Amino acid sequence: MHTIRTCVLMLLGVLLVSCTTTQERESIALPEQRPSDFTLGIVVFGDSDAQATESRSARYIIEPDGTLRASFGEGSGGLTYPPITRRLDGAELDAIWDRVRSLGLGGDDWRFVRAPEQFHTQMGSERGYLLEIRSEVLFSAWSTDADTRFIQTLTRELASLAWVTD
Repeated sequence: MHTIRTCVLMLLGVLLVSCTTTQERESIALPEQRPSDFTLGIVVFGDSDAQATESRSARYIIEPDGTLRASFGEGSGGLTYPPITRRLDGAELDAIWDRVRSLGLGGDDWRFVRAPEQFHTQMGSERGYLLEIRSEVLFSAWSTDADTRFIQTLTRELASLAWVTD
């Protein structure tokens, strides 16, 4: 009886892990123009006490109306719904969209995430990023533990828009 229970528990564990893990996927082609209902969510899995804003644990959400929500430090994970920081204008949203397009989602550094609400950084990695893009015609979530210039620039820009300085 004990052996059967152990096997069933192991099988359930494997199934749960497979539902939340990432997989590589071909690069996605984002539209050139920002969708009018574009929503962006980024979680930075970093150091809560880091000096550089792009290395600091954070959660950013941009809603379709331009509302920017941001939180920093402990408790800024994927399930955090940060407070409103400010409202972005169309030019700022377009600039963010261009930055997102430059990330090369689906390339070698990015992994598709099936269940972003259950995502955790890779085992042994303390740093990483989770990015969710939503619109009427698009939903995808991606993760990376690569500290590329593109993701650092995007997170630094979001921190600046949220009036956070080093």
